[in-house]
Amino acid sequence: MNRIGIFSGTFDPIHPGHISFAVEAMKDCNLDKVVFLPETSPREKENVTDISIRVEALQKAIGNNKNLEVMQIDDEQFTIGETLPKLKDIFNNSSLTLLIGSDIVKTLTYRWKGIDKLFIDLSLAIGMRVGDDEESISAIIKEVEIITKNKINYNFIYTDHMHLASSQIRRTDI
Repeated sequence: MNRIGIFSGTFDPIHPGHISFAVEAMKDCNLDKVVFLPETSPREKENVTDISIRVEALQKAIGNNKNLEVMQIDDEQFTIGETLPKLKDIFNNSSLTLLIGSDIVKTLTYRWKGIDKLFIDLSLAIGMRVGDDEESISAIIKEVEIITKNKINYNFIYTDHMHLASSQIRRTDI
């Protein structure tokens, strides 16, 4: 059985933090590959760079790493109800791990419609961000486990780039 990481996001712009998170998650979670899934219309974000430019930048950033891949699907953004079933069909007979930042974990209890279906046969790789700690993120995961009545398998992922954020890069025009 293949072990596939799904890394959905805006990637505007893609930066070393994204790549190092994917590579480290691959190692720590024993993934065969990580698939970047750029969202065409991300939630709560305006003035996002055109998807074709972001996809091209992603492919360039990945380079020749055969364990990293970019995939586009028809959905405007990742949803549990529409995107997840498509991914399960595409990666039939594979184990899926969703790569999310610790900042996104904080939104699981209120932003994710259908969360009770998310953690059925799905694990998390949580990229720790500066200012977040395992204790507070674990407490949120425990709360989600109670809400969903599902045990959540997760790993904390640390990289040397956990301080980087696309919004920060856009503000400084690096």
